[in-house]
Amino acid sequence: MDPMPSHDRAPEFSLIGMDEKVHTLKSLEGKFLLVNFWATWCNPCKAEMPTLEAIHNRIDNDKFTVIGIHVGPGPENIRNYLDISPVSFPIFIDMDLEYDWGVPGLPTTFLISPNGEMLYRAVGKRDFSSPEMELFFTKLVNEHFDK
Repeated sequence: MDPMPSHDRAPEFSLIGMDEKVHTLKSLEGKFLLVNFWATWCNPCKAEMPTLEAIHNRIDNDKFTVIGIHVGPGPENIRNYLDISPVSFPIFIDMDLEYDWGVPGLPTTFLISPNGEMLYRAVGKRDFSSPEMELFFTKLVNEHFDK
């Protein structure tokens, strides 16, 4: 992942989740967030979803969690995709949020600090479950929470 030079605060959001509840970024503060902008029509996005699911399952979700933000056609397409390829992390439905976040294309993933700062960004498909990526995330989480 590429470091974000300024560590600006991530733009706040209020999005409907696939659970039909409203979710805000503020309500998720206190843990690292791996925020993935994706779409069901994006093949590289779908290819990296299992790696996001794997890392979400390997790291303590009280300290680190994955959030999927779907860009594009709404709930029906997402439900159909999740029936075939389920994930345990939350999926929210985007309402033009990608413009506020400066998403240049899909997939784009941001690592947000527990206090809401944008630390890193990855544009394009990644293997988030690789040993190197897991070590990267685990080291950040441990350094922060072991203070």
